[in-house]
Amino acid sequence: MSALGIAYILAGAACVAFYFIISLYSRFGLSISWIWPAAGAVLIAAGLLTRASLPQWLRYAWRALLCAGLALVVVLECLVLSGMNAAAPAGMDYLIVLGASVYQDGPSPALTRRLNAVMDCLDDHPNAIIIASGGQGSNEPISEAQCIRDELVKRGVDPERIWMEDKSTDTYENIANCKAMIGDDGAAIGIVTNNYHIWRSLRLARRAGLTNVHGIASTYTGPTLIHFMIREAVSITVHFLRGDL
Repeated sequence: MSALGIAYILAGAACVAFYFIISLYSRFGLSISWIWPAAGAVLIAAGLLTRASLPQWLRYAWRALLCAGLALVVVLECLVLSGMNAAAPAGMDYLIVLGASVYQDGPSPALTRRLNAVMDCLDDHPNAIIIASGGQGSNEPISEAQCIRDELVKRGVDPERIWMEDKSTDTYENIANCKAMIGDDGAAIGIVTNNYHIWRSLRLARRAGLTNVHGIASTYTGPTLIHFMIREAVSITVHFLRGDL
C-alpha cells in the first residue's frame, strides 16, 4: 500500500477514535457526532481504494473534492474564530441565554459555561431582563430554559428578572422566539453563548431583524471543542443553504 493510502487509513482511524473520546466525555449526548465515524469510514475506504486500479479522472476528482472541502472548512472556521472573543458594551436591555444540553443531574459543561458568563457580566447590565431560551430535548429531564432559570436563581438572580422561552429546538428558533417576546427590534440585546457559537448566533439575530445585538462569549475548552467548531461549519452551511444567513 502507498504512503498516501496509509495516511488515509490512519486519518480515518483517528476520526473513529475521536468519536468515542468525545462521546464518552459528553455521555453520548453530542448532536451530529456521527460525522466523525462517517468521515472515518470515507477516509479508510479511500485508503483501501488506493490499491485498486481506478481511472485517473476519478482519482483527480476525489483529490479536488477533498481539497475543496478542506478549503471550505478553513474559511468557515475563520468565521467561527472571528466571534470567539465577543463582548457586549455595558447597559444591555436584554440578555438572551441560548440553551445547551441538560443532563439528568444538571446542566452540561457547555451550558454551565454559559451560566458562568451570565453571572460574570450581570454587573455591566444591571437593568437587563434575562431570557432563558431552549426547549426540552427527548433525552433531557426538563427544558433548557427551565434549567437556565433554576440555575441562575440558585446563584442569586432575582426570578422576577428572568423570562423563559421554552419552545425552541435550534438556534434559529431561539432567536425568532426571543425576538417575538421582546417586541422591539432596536432594543440593546446581548446574546450569551459559547465562544464557538457566537458568529452564527449573531448572523441569525441580524437576519431576523435585530439591529442592536451583541455577542457575549463564554469560554469553552476540552476535547469536544474541536467537534463543536466543526459542527458550526456544518451548521453555517446548512443555514446558508436554507437562506437563514
